Amino acid sequence: MGIAESRSPPVHFSLSEISQAYRMGEEVVPVLKRVTFTVRRGETCALLGTSGSGKSTLLNIVGLLDRPDSGQYHFNDRNMLTADADELALIRNRQFGFVFQAFNLLPRLTALDNVALPLMYRGIGRRCARDAASEQLHRVGLADRAEHRPAELSGGQRQRVAIARALVGQPSVILADEPTGNLDTATADDIVTLLLALNQEHGVTLVVVTHDVALANRFSRKLEVRSGELYESLL
Repeated sequence: MGIAESRSPPVHFSLSEISQAYRMGEEVVPVLKRVTFTVRRGETCALLGTSGSGKSTLLNIVGLLDRPDSGQYHFNDRNMLTADADELALIRNRQFGFVFQAFNLLPRLTALDNVALPLMYRGIGRRCARDAASEQLHRVGLADRAEHRPAELSGGQRQRVAIARALVGQPSVILADEPTGNLDTATADDIVTLLLALNQEHGVTLVVVTHDVALANRFSRKLEVRSGELYESLL
């Protein structure tokens, strides 16, 4: 028992009793209700739930894009709810890679420059940023599309660019919010295969919001948000 426990990956982040509500005029609408869960380094988690269930809100809290109303959130043993805005921005920039359903690529930039942009925001020189971006485009199979703009790419290719952009800063966590929502079934399957391969090859912790149960079943853990509460299913 002790040997098995010693081989377990360390806790990457943990949430305890997380609650969140939105205010619409005088009405308070609860979104998350005392959510508690722990994710270990290198795990893959699918986050399921109907529209409005609170899963995207939960992902935003994990990614330090939003603060909960109450509860505890520790990332790498650091209490995120006591960190100031500058520290949160630094951790978000260095530790998290984000992938969205709508790709969020800048239309006037090439694929290469879209991927390089996060590094240039860090103050890294254009040549070094573009070299790193080129490496990531190669990793996701788009080296030959580096000089193409988003309008010249298919949906699946745009999502691969978005994944390369998420990876370029060498994050320890990738958070993806419906990354296959705008893709056909075959392309969606390819994108999930790519994300899981990156997890296997580089140990990146992966949390993906999806409506697709078949895709969710490919992850090591399946979590479901129902009416603001979190449940874990055995695969």
